[in-house]
Amino acid sequence: MDKQETFAQNLETIRRINGQSVAEFARAADIPKSTLQSIRLNGHTTLDTAIRISDALGIPLDSLVGDDHMPGKIDLIQHILKSIDWFQKLSAADQEEVLFHFRKILEIAFK
Repeated sequence: MDKQETFAQNLETIRRINGQSVAEFARAADIPKSTLQSIRLNGHTTLDTAIRISDALGIPLDSLVGDDHMPGKIDLIQHILKSIDWFQKLSAADQEEVLFHFRKILEIAFK
């Protein structure tokens, strides 16, 4: 997988994890929705835009373009959490809170 595809895939993974629509994610990434939609198609963008996205998300650019296993890692972690008995017994609100904190831990880990 090339860097552009990795970039596009990682942005989509982060968007899904955050439970954001494309429009919400574009606002969070500080870019127009049309720019995000273009990046999602092929990963192509300017360096300036990639840096702005990285800065807005608080994730180093090299993690966004260099970690082509990010989606798999995150999917695995979410699967593990959802299959742990104590997690399943939590209320929906508590599950969301655990996932929120876990996402924050992942963001720090990917820095």
